[in-house]
Amino acid sequence: MEFKDYLTESFNKEYGYRVKLACNCTNEHMDIIEACLAKYNVVSISDFKRKPIEENPMEFLKAKGVQMVSEVSSTDIVLKYPVQDRILEVWLAVNLGLDHEKVLCYGVNDPRRIESDMAEARHEADKDRQVSMEDAELNKEEQAHYENENQDVDFNVALFGEEHNKKFLEELQKIKDEKGADYFRNYPSKDELMGDALRPTYDNIVGTPNMGKGTENSKTVSTVTQSAGARRAG
Repeated sequence: MEFKDYLTESFNKEYGYRVKLACNCTNEHMDIIEACLAKYNVVSISDFKRKPIEENPMEFLKAKGVQMVSEVSSTDIVLKYPVQDRILEVWLAVNLGLDHEKVLCYGVNDPRRIESDMAEARHEADKDRQVSMEDAELNKEEQAHYENENQDVDFNVALFGEEHNKKFLEELQKIKDEKGADYFRNYPSKDELMGDALRPTYDNIVGTPNMGKGTENSKTVSTVTQSAGARRAG
């Protein structure tokens, strides 16, 4: 790629972030966010999405270890220039006058953001949910739930019994014919499985110069005295 193309691509690139604030956000907060992020060339900022007031919002408790009672507002921000997530957290906290523990920032591809969305969905699905033994899938006599969990299994093909054993033995014989009669006798030893057989090689690589390929006998380096007294004696 030529430098000109690389430069053009870098100018066209955008960086997305999910920002969550443990506070009651207003239009004033949005104005402050737009102003303090202007130096990163803001592309877009979505309107706040709000969650009701709750005790110890799960995400902040997990990420920051703080306990509080607050609603949570979130917004998606797209910038032209990249910024490290933690720096963005501190920068927004300072400008919004919030404690750093009340601000969370995730990159658009950050696995923590995906995990957070999944945890939030689970929390929402479990809210006000009443569980009883009667609702348990394993208590149901019909097997529809079992078939749904095994949609990739062909129940018309035998999974046990004489027919299954016959097919299994035929497959083993096919492998023997292709690989040779001794194929199933050449199992790795315990030392090979545990890596003990490679211990001499490891010691040779780690304990000798140039990973055992050099002519030196040890890794010891000669010490040359550089003191003033030694120079005068010379």
